[in-house]
Amino acid sequence: MEVNMLSRVADGIYWLNRYMERTDGMLLTLNTLYIMSFDQETNDHQGYKPLLEYYTDLSDEEINQVQYNTNYVLKYIICDAKNVNSVKNLITRARENARGSQDKITKELWEHINSMYHYINAPELPQRLETAEAIGILSKLNKDFLLYNGIFHVTMPRGLGWCFSSIGKNLERCLQTITFTQAYYKPINFNLEGDEDFLYWRKLLLSLSGYELYMKSYSNIPHNRKVVQQVIFNKDFAHSVIYTLGLIETSLNCLFKDNHLSEARTMRNHFGRLKSAVEFTDYHHLTNQQLQHVLEDTKLQLNAFSTDFSKLFFSYT
Repeated sequence: MEVNMLSRVADGIYWLNRYMERTDGMLLTLNTLYIMSFDQETNDHQGYKPLLEYYTDLSDEEINQVQYNTNYVLKYIICDAKNVNSVKNLITRARENARGSQDKITKELWEHINSMYHYINAPELPQRLETAEAIGILSKLNKDFLLYNGIFHVTMPRGLGWCFSSIGKNLERCLQTITFTQAYYKPINFNLEGDEDFLYWRKLLLSLSGYELYMKSYSNIPHNRKVVQQVIFNKDFAHSVIYTLGLIETSLNCLFKDNHLSEARTMRNHFGRLKSAVEFTDYHHLTNQQLQHVLEDTKLQLNAFSTDFSKLFFSYT
């Protein structure tokens, strides 16, 4: 493993994977909601609202006006330059960070990021999204991110760059899981004893790539408490809160192995307490209020950890 790394390079690798994970999660959610918008049997009260609330800075009034407008949402999320979290802008920022860290990432990874950048910036893309090609474009973008993750895992060396990228990726993934879980539990007042049918939870599970695992693991109703078990506490589910926290902790231990600064010890201890608070929560006896508290408190602590981590390693003020 490298004995050191420039802070700007570490910062670039960290944000490269935060941006790419954010875009991947956003596209997966968009693809899920787009396909299910064609299902007339689905009693849809939210439309694209969960997606727009988390990934855009639109006001509540603007979201209410466009939450069922598929053409607008597709173009706004994928290629609108005015949307700071559009796929176009996120891939552009990811590419800039990859360029600044080019000596620490592999040639294959750089070439794939570059090809995605040129595809998303094609001038005819907005017009194509208004046609029947939209589903094909979404499918290609989702497959490109699967390929990105595969290239990253197969070609990247397991050094400091891997640790910084893993923390960025899993921090973003964990925040996405918490936020979308809140988006689907808030309308039912975090009721763990409710009788919401499986159609209600299908969007959340598909958006987190957890649909198949849930179908194989949980066969009986009610679903409300079982969905929480999977997305928050299931250590075998790659998008669960506890699994992603475990990966962050592993990478932190790697970074702090030879670091004896008091700030590093403090950060590792704080993160350990955060993870333990989730890990030792008894979800079998979890109350509605406790669920709401666990989700909100974990999100707040993760955002605080992100700020402190950046100050310590990237010299942010």
